[in-house]
Amino acid sequence: MDMDNQMNNSNYNPNDQVPLEGLMVAQAPNFKKGDSVTLLVDHVMAHMVMKMKGAPATIVAGYNTRAYAVDFYTTNDHTLVKDHKWIIQREIKGETDDSPALSIGSKITIEANHMPGMRGAEATIVDSQEGNIYIVDVPAYEGQKPMMNHRWFMQDEMKPRN
Repeated sequence: MDMDNQMNNSNYNPNDQVPLEGLMVAQAPNFKKGDSVTLLVDHVMAHMVMKMKGAPATIVAGYNTRAYAVDFYTTNDHTLVKDHKWIIQREIKGETDDSPALSIGSKITIEANHMPGMRGAEATIVDSQEGNIYIVDVPAYEGQKPMMNHRWFMQDEMKPRN
């Protein structure tokens, strides 16, 4: 099933996200709202790799927090998603921005709603980073549809666009 069908066949709403009010703004950020950047990595979404490496993007917002890469099975079609980057601390059930960092291997429940079947999924943390993380708008690229308010890219996963 392709991503369009998956989104149409679920209760997924890309606008139904964990609120960001009160999240610490990026500290000494390399990028500010409105900056043009080039994405340096692809990200994994459901059973597909989102072709983002080399894509232009525009910074929507930047924050400073702990982010996690996770492995999980989607709740809608039980697809294994490996190394999904990134969810932030407050997008984990029972966690807040002030919670202690979780260890690699920790079992969690995802509150983030970045893709169909993500919210409520049980996951395992496979990587953890603390620092500046960004929401970006990505125009249509490599045959994929535009992504508005894509959560999340770490600061080192982008470079200034010339």
